Amino acid sequence: MIRTMVYLPEALHKSIKHLAVERGTSIAKLVTEALETLYQEDIEDLRVGHERLQSYQAQPAKSTSYASYRTKRLKR
Repeated sequence: MIRTMVYLPEALHKSIKHLAVERGTSIAKLVTEALETLYQEDIEDLRVGHERLQSYQAQPAKSTSYASYRTKRLKR
């Protein structure tokens, strides 16, 4: 494991400290969990984007143009 240092705004540090006490864990553990969650969400977004790109490349005629999508979206 690698140790690192981060600077947090005072109010955020205070809030995280209270949360850590409530959960019976450390600030380091909370920060690690938050970063792992954020990373996994980004990886999932990239996976979905890659799948959609492959789908488009396989059948571009089935795609909707942005202008058409936006027009339909604004009508909602």
